[in-house]
Amino acid sequence: MRNWVDTEVTYPTAGEKGITIQSSLPKGGGTLLGPAGKTYSKVVFWFRVANQSGKPAAVSLNFPAQPLSIFPSRESHIRVMLHPDTMSAEKIQLLDYGLTNLESFVAANFDKPARLTKTVPANEDFYFYVPILFYQARGTTRVALVLKDQELFLRINIDPDIKALMVPCGNLVLRN
Repeated sequence: MRNWVDTEVTYPTAGEKGITIQSSLPKGGGTLLGPAGKTYSKVVFWFRVANQSGKPAAVSLNFPAQPLSIFPSRESHIRVMLHPDTMSAEKIQLLDYGLTNLESFVAANFDKPARLTKTVPANEDFYFYVPILFYQARGTTRVALVLKDQELFLRINIDPDIKALMVPCGNLVLRN
């Protein structure tokens, strides 16, 4: 059985085992029709926040509604979304990691900012989906959720000749 984890980093916390963040490899492919009849390529990622500390961890994620331009062409862009369906380890081997209804979700949320807030109890974990849409762009996509101090960033690599994009996307705070 394939693992599908691309990156795994454990961030130590004071006197605790820490927070581990896993970022998946992409799954999916194919296209979907966005507003104005534009055809987008799609891939699905999952992330896991494993709270091995003795305190609850408050996770807050926010992605902008506007597209992100990381390619030389002004027309090419990506859209990062947060899908509300529940991801779990049991879905890792499934097509698109078990994510369904992506087309209807995109149609209803295309121009809306994406937000997610979750408290991960001590010694538990939390999985979530991040679908990414590409317009007039190609490449092998890798993403990672990166924690710097308490701030979260989504690192996006698509082309080895283009520097990775670090998108500020929220925070992770341990609570008492």
